[in-house]
Amino acid sequence: MPEEDQAKILTPAARRRRQRMAAFAFSLFLAGTLIALAATVLAVNNGRNFERLVRQVGLEDYLLAAPPALRIDRQRRQPPASRFPPWLLRAGLERMALFEKAAAFSAEERCNLLRTQKGTQPTFTTSDDDWECLIFEEFDNSSEPASFFIQARGGLPDTFRNFRLKFSLTNPLTETVVLNEAIAAMQRFDLPMAPETRAYLAQKLTARTEFTSTSENYWMAFRQEIIDKRRYNLVILPLPQTITCGDPALPPPDRAGRPIYGMTVGCLSLQAAPRQPPPASSPPSLFPAG
Repeated sequence: MPEEDQAKILTPAARRRRQRMAAFAFSLFLAGTLIALAATVLAVNNGRNFERLVRQVGLEDYLLAAPPALRIDRQRRQPPASRFPPWLLRAGLERMALFEKAAAFSAEERCNLLRTQKGTQPTFTTSDDDWECLIFEEFDNSSEPASFFIQARGGLPDTFRNFRLKFSLTNPLTETVVLNEAIAAMQRFDLPMAPETRAYLAQKLTARTEFTSTSENYWMAFRQEIIDKRRYNLVILPLPQTITCGDPALPPPDRAGRPIYGMTVGCLSLQAAPRQPPPASSPPSLFPAG
């Protein structure tokens, strides 16, 4: 036998040593892979998986850092610029405004304002301490005439509770007339609203766009009827008043929750004053005298 062939022959002991070395190398590779995978899983989510595992095992006193001590100091009064966020202090008039005292109408007087150009008179009824105002007007003589209907309810003497406007656009030739008359009647009822809110309502009704809004002191919803797509309903409900002038101060908020910035809210007393033309030499005043 040549010497080269004799050198390639392994004894049983050498063969076992080679197998043990291969098994040891594979074990090291598998252990390293598993350790790297476990470290990756525990390190994600900013280490929260690791903290959760430590707390379940009960080793948080040894492996987790102690939380910082909570220090409670007395609250010091600071000027508003340091206590309130900057966006809350950046206030300005978007337009020139004239503050006027709104005209006070009784429920019956407000109901009578719904009288239409065709002479349709509203119906005002009272029952116990409640009142109701109704008006209905048709615009053609077909079997399903185009029309609008207004129902307002409240409590005596002049408390407002709900306002409902329903109009039917069954005739394409009178759609514009019905919409204009319904919007005009709603404006004549003269609910206390800003001009922007009135313009918003008129725009949505004219375009027949469904919406649900909370504007000023009202909750408003405009919907198309499911059964008959030619009929629409507008509902206006007053929101309950949560605070009035002279109420005691609210308790301090929970500091552990969301930050709440307390600001003083004053009540402006408006007085009716006779209108007088301003002098020619001085600019017009923004606020009435009184």
